[in-house]
Amino acid sequence: MISSGKRAGRLVLLYVSVLVVLVLAIAASSSDRAVISPNTTTLFSKSENTTSLPPSTTAGSTTSQPPTTTSTTIPSGPIAGEQILFGRSVNGEPLVYIRRGDSKGARILVIGSIHGDEDDGIPIVDHLRRIEIPEGIELWLIPSLNPDGNVAQTRQNANGVDLNRNFPINWAPLEELGHWQYAGPSPASEPETQAMVKLGEEIKPHLVLWYHQDYFRISPGSGVGGRIRQDYGDLTGLPILLVTGGTYTGTASQWSRTITAQDGTGFTIELGPTLSDSEALTHAQAVVAVAEKYFVD
Repeated sequence: MISSGKRAGRLVLLYVSVLVVLVLAIAASSSDRAVISPNTTTLFSKSENTTSLPPSTTAGSTTSQPPTTTSTTIPSGPIAGEQILFGRSVNGEPLVYIRRGDSKGARILVIGSIHGDEDDGIPIVDHLRRIEIPEGIELWLIPSLNPDGNVAQTRQNANGVDLNRNFPINWAPLEELGHWQYAGPSPASEPETQAMVKLGEEIKPHLVLWYHQDYFRISPGSGVGGRIRQDYGDLTGLPILLVTGGTYTGTASQWSRTITAQDGTGFTIELGPTLSDSEALTHAQAVVAVAEKYFVD
């Protein structure tokens, strides 16, 4: 028979054990945030809960396996900036941005991939997380706006929509589902587009760069925007040539020019069919160089 003193001691021990378990459970729950460790090279990570952007964006809670497809090697070395959730794809994949640099500086928004089978811009974004950036520049980096397409290696998102024809600027019905340029049923019909529009309007960037492939060129522009394109081309070896062969309504680059800060601009960079790690670094350095030249006093 257990004495009353021993029984009381065991009850106290049991009570303390329950308290410890509860404290650990609460701590684990509170740490599950939509901030992804800056010390990982995973480009797309999962979080069960979502937190709001400053000021606010919410998303669904569905998750699936993160994509790992890129056609070039992800550089090694320390990386900077937290991955912050700002939306989810059709299949529930996280849409994340990384913010680093001078919070009072010129805001430079870079999107590594919008067409899922055109993912060579992702390593450029990864280099932008690692290289030194001067004062007066704040980088807003989105590895991919189309993680579902990256997984499937398709141009379109999981709904079969070309996100680069789905933005609410000069939108028009374009083709049918199954066509490579299908624009969706309405402007900004896709969750990826909606998340990007909200984020872009909150950021009001000075410069927006969208990476595509594999035409190996930058379309010409006029004024300051044209000079930025020319300088970027000179730094990377990309010629300034028209991009033809499609119908260009509802495009991301057109839309981005409507939400930039005063004297800001946005444009598409067409990479070639392949991109080495050293070339990706050259592009990252070119982003910083043109940003500093044109947007830092």
